[in-house]
Amino acid sequence: MTAFDALHAAPADVRAAALGLLDAVSAPLTERQLVTALRKGGLGVLEARRVARSLRKVDLIAVSRRSF
Repeated sequence: MTAFDALHAAPADVRAAALGLLDAVSAPLTERQLVTALRKGGLGVLEARRVARSLRKVDLIAVSRRSF
């Protein structure tokens, strides 16, 4: 069972508490924060800005490089 499945299967009060805690420790990245994260991931300035602009209507809370 994945963490998402466990959250979905949890009783309503547990789910509400868990989602409340997640909201408290996470916030959507601003466009500037997203550009910075994409730059650290290896994108160039213009490409990072273009990607960030295209994602501005999506609430992202994390960006991470793939580890192989």
